[in-house]
Amino acid sequence: MKRLIVFSMLQFSMLAAFSQMVVVKENRVDAQQRKQGEWQEEMPEVKGEPGYSWEGTYIDNLKEGVWKKYALSGGIIAEETFKRGILNGRCRYFYSNGMVSAEGSWQAVDLDERIESYRVIDPVTGEERFEEIKRTATALRTGIWKVYDEEGQMSKEYYKHGESVSQEEYEAYTHKPVAPEKDKKKPATQPPAPPSLPHQKKKG
Repeated sequence: MKRLIVFSMLQFSMLAAFSQMVVVKENRVDAQQRKQGEWQEEMPEVKGEPGYSWEGTYIDNLKEGVWKKYALSGGIIAEETFKRGILNGRCRYFYSNGMVSAEGSWQAVDLDERIESYRVIDPVTGEERFEEIKRTATALRTGIWKVYDEEGQMSKEYYKHGESVSQEEYEAYTHKPVAPEKDKKKPATQPPAPPSLPHQKKKG
């Protein structure tokens, strides 16, 4: 009986330990070879630019929601929010020591990539013709961005439709004053890194 109890306890301990192991999601594509669901990707070094790894969700081959970028050493580089493959929403960027370097919002524009027609008049002949221009989706900085130095000291930048403006111009545009910071000296720290990344997995 004692042996049976000990064996059962060992089984329970092994199951508990197994349940806490990191589960790496399998990268999936659909019948049209479009990326779908949770993905983890590793990008190699290119032309002197350091490599990194990505993790997040694809919908129909486009990034959607929060994506996290990590250095190959495991430290976090960025947390970015996407909508249909374009930056849209809150984002944070990090120094190599884990401190936040900047945080703010992006706004996706022209996601529908509509085609617009324009009438063009030749200045010499006076001939009229119509030209079509396809708008390309892009992302613009918007609102208040907080920028930190490596000691955690913060300054603010203000954006309107992607253009940098003064605090006064921003307040006039939003019709509300910017709230003062309660503690500008408080350093911003990184979220915990995942326990395992694609490049850290044992091969073979």
